[in-house]
Amino acid sequence: MKKSFLAMMVAALFFAVPAVASPTIQVYVDGQAVSFDQPPVIIDDRTLVPMRAIFQALGSEVAWSEPDQTITSTKNGDTLVLKIGDAGLYKNGQLVYTMAVPARIISDRTMVPVRAIAESFDAEVGWDPVGYVITIISAEGAAEYNDSTTIEADDGTTVLSYKMNFVPSNSAYADEIQKTLMAEARAFVEDYGKKAKTEYAAAKAKGNSFIPYSFVGSYEMTRDDSKLISFYGTSTQYTGGSQSVKVCTSHTFSAKTGKELALSDVIEDSEAEIQDFWSSSFGKLIDAKPESFYSDAKSRLERYFDEVGYYVTKDGIAFYLPPETIAPKEAGIVSFTMKIEL
Repeated sequence: MKKSFLAMMVAALFFAVPAVASPTIQVYVDGQAVSFDQPPVIIDDRTLVPMRAIFQALGSEVAWSEPDQTITSTKNGDTLVLKIGDAGLYKNGQLVYTMAVPARIISDRTMVPVRAIAESFDAEVGWDPVGYVITIISAEGAAEYNDSTTIEADDGTTVLSYKMNFVPSNSAYADEIQKTLMAEARAFVEDYGKKAKTEYAAAKAKGNSFIPYSFVGSYEMTRDDSKLISFYGTSTQYTGGSQSVKVCTSHTFSAKTGKELALSDVIEDSEAEIQDFWSSSFGKLIDAKPESFYSDAKSRLERYFDEVGYYVTKDGIAFYLPPETIAPKEAGIVSFTMKIEL
């Protein structure tokens, strides 16, 4: 169902949050957002989250012993044990992790260090310091939803490595949606592979070294219900030069038809009205922290309207611009969310 976009402008501007600020920490396990009754906290550069929610999201059972302040979790025959205030994390009786910030109790909730817990269960953990997003890919999720490959030059040298983690939808169109996401990622890889082969051949002819290209990323599901299915993907890509680049993409589908939806399918306002809204909303982010943006960010914004992406959440619509459009690479992805019922 379409919603009046501009009618919600006041709410949208109120909830606008630049990626360069310090928003609420979000945690995804195998692409699914984890809900917490106590917000995650950062202590000495370590993120702590409520005990029960993270263990359950990882598919493990958890028990709390009040007398000795001990947490015990079991999964697939493995047992983790940690104690409030104790730096040691034990797996099957063996010390496997020494935590810089041990588990502790905050506001009557037992909080545990998310990276230590996840990695002890053989999960992969990623941290986006710009968007304050923690991405966890469990061992089961990595095995089932990974797509990876390498591309080689004619002499057998690997010139590009690729790995992308996907998360499935529960809809009747899950297979079709998965194919769309995978085809997009593979198209990037094919293009970069051609470039990598060319660059490798040139370097080899001159006797120079060549650093293989890489493409590593994941999709997070931001909404999956009877109306809408939406994904937000990020990847880190190295395609030559001195630094890697973070790239973002997103897709939204109708849960009733499986059709991919353009923004005009979700909201009813004209292109001009939407662009005016973007000018105002992104402009407020620039005004709030001008030192984080290019000096000509507002004029650049008008040139990059075509690159504004969107995805939907249970609470509304998020809009974003890729790195280096209106802010330096260090600022990362610039985004804000409009609160609206869809």
